[in-house]
Amino acid sequence: MGEKEELAELDEKIPPLSRPENIRRIIYLLIGFAAVSIISVIPTPMGPLAQRALGVLAFVVVLWVTEAFPLGMTALFGITLLPILGVLPLSDAFFGFKSTALFFLIGALSFGIAMQKTNLHKRLALKILDRFGKSSSSIIFSVCLLGCYMSMTMPCHAVAALLLPVLVSIIEAGDISPGENFGIALFLSLTYGTSVGSIGTLLGGARNVLTIGIVESVTESMQGVAPVSISFLDWAIAGVPIASVLMVLTYYVLKFVYPWKEVDTDRIRTELSEEVEEMGDISRGEKKAGIVFFATFVLWVTMGQDIGLSIVAIGGFFALVVTRTINWRDIKENMPWGLIFLYGGALTLSHALTQTEAVKFIGDRLVTFVGQNLLVILIVFLILVVVISNLMSNSAATAVVLPIALTSVIGLGLAGPRSGELAAYLIAMGSAMVFLLPIGTPSAAIVYSSGYVEIRDLVKAGSVLTVLSIIVFLLVGLGWWKILGIW
Repeated sequence: MGEKEELAELDEKIPPLSRPENIRRIIYLLIGFAAVSIISVIPTPMGPLAQRALGVLAFVVVLWVTEAFPLGMTALFGITLLPILGVLPLSDAFFGFKSTALFFLIGALSFGIAMQKTNLHKRLALKILDRFGKSSSSIIFSVCLLGCYMSMTMPCHAVAALLLPVLVSIIEAGDISPGENFGIALFLSLTYGTSVGSIGTLLGGARNVLTIGIVESVTESMQGVAPVSISFLDWAIAGVPIASVLMVLTYYVLKFVYPWKEVDTDRIRTELSEEVEEMGDISRGEKKAGIVFFATFVLWVTMGQDIGLSIVAIGGFFALVVTRTINWRDIKENMPWGLIFLYGGALTLSHALTQTEAVKFIGDRLVTFVGQNLLVILIVFLILVVVISNLMSNSAATAVVLPIALTSVIGLGLAGPRSGELAAYLIAMGSAMVFLLPIGTPSAAIVYSSGYVEIRDLVKAGSVLTVLSIIVFLLVGLGWWKILGIW
């Protein structure tokens, strides 16, 4: 079948949008355009280009929050307004798509595709669950542990997608009824565990890569400020200890909010053992995927700062294709292109806000409002990004808040030479604390879409975890970074 026939067949399978859905999209689109118009013309001390850039930001945020259109499409649509309104020259209209961070993202995502194709992560997950699942509590803790540390090696939503069938098999093997605390806690442990684990390394979430791109773009545009570059190892040292503490906290919060009864773990372990046996011996594809990933990971840690994280990532991508672990069809069908469009667009928007000094204006006003106490400013930004991330994609929230935080923290001059790193870690890692709604992160959406948890389940446990995680983040996170000399 040719490509045209495949597209025609795909079009036939996609149902047309209902009339109410079309009307809803048009209404939100009109609200977005109204936001651009109003913000662009109201009298302010800002320059006209800065106002228009903020107007485009408002347009994008309206469509991101309402999810009237796919996030990647919204990002592309938003940045096309920048040259139309004269905010950026045409040559900079797609500035973010030449960022090295975007190519690191593509390379990192290719590893998730390879491991999913070869079932390598599923084998590891099943082996560990089979080994440590000796009681109800140990099963839930092992899911928290797996979700956390696997999310340090691949995007958290990919981990959630890979482990979800494992959890379903546990529920079915144990004959767990819907609504039982064990089942609810089990599925929440997956989304919460992957979320907190995603802050550990650059591989955990694409927003981490977006952060690197925004930091480099913003600091390069700031006069008198040395460009900030964060290495793979720097991020891991700053993030892994915090992720580990939050993972343990997640387990105890779930145990407190949803105290579970003991289930038939022997039956569950028998079922899982049989599934592992059915997979047979480790395949050649799994070995190749594991070797290439391990080699790339070592290069990221040892040489990433010298030759570039993106160069290593694309090299690993190329190695996967050369060794026939994956092929171009796998990439074409499984690469989340919408996510790539989102990040390219978000980087471009961040560039526009920086170039027009819109973020500098907002940052200066924020500092004037809350004072020049660095700790107070950090707390305000942390709470702000946590709240916004629960209302929209945490990646989009990072794109909105990070440029403002960078200019504010660096502008204060109180955090020392590594103030850019401090702002980056605070916003990127804070935005991972999405525990209340399925909007903020794909891993929460994946778990919610399974039908095993309801919004009220997320809110009940998530409200407790959100408050405690902010407290732990401020105590452990800022304390750890103080020891590292980041501020």
